[in-house]
Amino acid sequence: MAHQVVVTHGGTATFLLAAWIGMPIDAAGQVNFRFSPGGITVLREDDYFHNRAVFQLNDINHLT
Repeated sequence: MAHQVVVTHGGTATFLLAAWIGMPIDAAGQVNFRFSPGGITVLREDDYFHNRAVFQLNDINHLT
């Protein structure tokens, strides 16, 4: 699968992440994933089983 880059604000990123992991939309409004400006989150999907994973969350090491 090709790589895709999504740039968004933190609130929208929370809903995007919730949708990625299959969280019901009713529950998505009750969580808050913290995202820093410039933070990188890597989401991966297994090519065979199509399991989804949050591989890296809000990495800011490249900013130091």
